[in-house]
Amino acid sequence: MLHMARVGRVADAAQRFGLILMVGALLTALWVALIVFFSVQRTRLLDQASRDVRLVNTAVAQHAEGLFRAIETDLRTLDLWLRAHPDIDPLTDPAFTALVAEMSRSSRGLIDLRIVDRDGNLYTLPWVPGREPTNVGDRDYAQAHDGVRSPRAVFVGKPVQSRVTGEWSIPVSWRLEQPTGRFALVTCAVQLDRLFEIHDRLRYQPDGTISFVRRDGVLLSRTPFDPRFLGRDVRSVQNFADDVEAHDNGTFTSKGMMTDGIARFGTYERLDNVPVTVVVSRGLAEVMEPYNVRLRAVVGTSALVTLAVIAFTAFLHRSQRALRQAERDLQRLATTDELTGTCNRRAFSGVAEREFLRARRFDRPMSLLALDIDHFKLINDRHGHAVGDRVLKTCAERWMKLLREQDLLGRLGGEEFCVLLPETPPAVAMAVAERLRAATSSVPTGDGVLVTVSIGVSSLVPGDEGWADTLERADHALYVAKDEGRDQIALAG
Repeated sequence: MLHMARVGRVADAAQRFGLILMVGALLTALWVALIVFFSVQRTRLLDQASRDVRLVNTAVAQHAEGLFRAIETDLRTLDLWLRAHPDIDPLTDPAFTALVAEMSRSSRGLIDLRIVDRDGNLYTLPWVPGREPTNVGDRDYAQAHDGVRSPRAVFVGKPVQSRVTGEWSIPVSWRLEQPTGRFALVTCAVQLDRLFEIHDRLRYQPDGTISFVRRDGVLLSRTPFDPRFLGRDVRSVQNFADDVEAHDNGTFTSKGMMTDGIARFGTYERLDNVPVTVVVSRGLAEVMEPYNVRLRAVVGTSALVTLAVIAFTAFLHRSQRALRQAERDLQRLATTDELTGTCNRRAFSGVAEREFLRARRFDRPMSLLALDIDHFKLINDRHGHAVGDRVLKTCAERWMKLLREQDLLGRLGGEEFCVLLPETPPAVAMAVAERLRAATSSVPTGDGVLVTVSIGVSSLVPGDEGWADTLERADHALYVAKDEGRDQIALAG
């Protein structure tokens, strides 16, 4: 009896041990599977988030490139005007004042133009008689050109706070080739309050940031705005600084030691022809929050593993679908003009460059059409910007219906469009241009506005080193068409 009891206890112990061993093995397998699964999910989540941040970075860099390109164009234009009118005081000349006013209007308040004399006195443009100039001789953007004669380039200065209005801006200066009278520089101030509005709509909320960093590490702007950090050298605290010297783009992580202590990861992209790097970051906690919620839910409800897996799978599916949709939306934002649905300048440039190289390699024809809607400013002034936007959209829709599938229509800015015509010699390009011109002027838009368009036509020639050379000749032909009375077509020589 005692022996049987002992055998029973041994059997019970063996059964418990077997049960414990089996449950332990199952639990071990479950936790190992969970650890492996969540490790993989964490990596995939971070990879997907990195791709999303890269898309935002591309969109912001595209906007920044357009902004600095427009600034350089405006400053060069002022330089040319001053060289052409050496005996005229630009502060009082009505033509110069009108030119500056039009440039400021085109930027929608984002940039302000100024002029600096040899003594460092800065005059805001258009100049208001009786206003005292501000001396900026101690600013780096004024000192950067001292003793410099060549080569000339725009200089992006440290962000400054106006000594008059208290507003922050990024100064961009250009040395006059032949200083006129007492003036030595023309400058442009990028108003940071307007730039912050744009970047705040694009950044990841609530902890994402968008920054401009000068090539030497100086922080030019940061959204969300905090004036304490503007103008500081971030190379000592952001570990992307060393890498950015050698690469045009990349990724980085930051513990936020310089700012708010929030850990972030992000990407950077260096702009072409401007010593500025665009940095876009996203809060790590904000990215990882869905992952942490799922992990806590699975650990806390491991006894209900079947229901937990079903709920997790459904949630993961929705999350991935939302991420894919966000990726598609960001891709569209990076390549498409939102108003007209045509290619934006960045996407158009990429396709045009590839077509140029193909045409050059295989000795095939290629043509470009530069289109500019006539008197578009007058349409905006007379009918309002809403009507002007509809005019742009209507014209783009008409033109796309007349183009071949392989042709590409892009909006380069404002009312300026460009059409890429692969495998198209000059004679055919002129015929296409005539169809576009006739379709534009034949029927009024839905708002009853009769629109005409001037078109410049150019084709690939042996001297073109890039598609931009072909476009430049198309632009010159466009100016000829406008000078001849608009609603015209001109072929580049």
